[in-house]
Amino acid sequence: MIKLKDPIHGEEPFESLLYKRRSVRSFNSSKISFQQLSNLLFAAYGVRNNGPYKTVPSAGALYPLSIYVAIGKESLAELKAGVYRYMPITNSLELVKEGDTRRIIAISCLGQAFISKAPVSIIISANFERMKYKYGNRGIRYAIIESGHSCQNLELAAISLGLVSCPVGAFSDNDIIKAIGLSDYEIPIYVVPIGYEEKE
Repeated sequence: MIKLKDPIHGEEPFESLLYKRRSVRSFNSSKISFQQLSNLLFAAYGVRNNGPYKTVPSAGALYPLSIYVAIGKESLAELKAGVYRYMPITNSLELVKEGDTRRIIAISCLGQAFISKAPVSIIISANFERMKYKYGNRGIRYAIIESGHSCQNLELAAISLGLVSCPVGAFSDNDIIKAIGLSDYEIPIYVVPIGYEEKE
């Protein structure tokens, strides 16, 4: 288990983040910091004020999402390349798979090569069965809505940290599942590459 840092507060007004938010498909090779990664993951699905509630609303407080981060080779000074699962309760990371999977993820996303250039990609997945147990088939809708909340938090956090991102929904589910080692009950919803923008 790898303990993350507590999130730090940004100084930029919220409205400014909304104006700056955009999808960027051009990344340079600069590393991101461990603090930046910690802030991103907390924004996406962190536990507030020692719980039980997280940074996004959830139907019935069932919280069906899982957040994974694929880290490239030499993308963070503190972490080796691999796929990690975010553990919100302990604000930590658990190594799921070793190695740089960015190229495989890019291929799985229908060949969108820019994904392989970003230092990290965050994958948001959902357990539909957890929601269907209480809400029937409508629970699928609730899980997808929740993933949208998480992704928007993630994008705004990236902007606040001087980073850029691009939410990607075009991919082969089975290929992403294999690439990052998702469980049978987890369905990928978003792949979100994050890093510094490559300026022309």
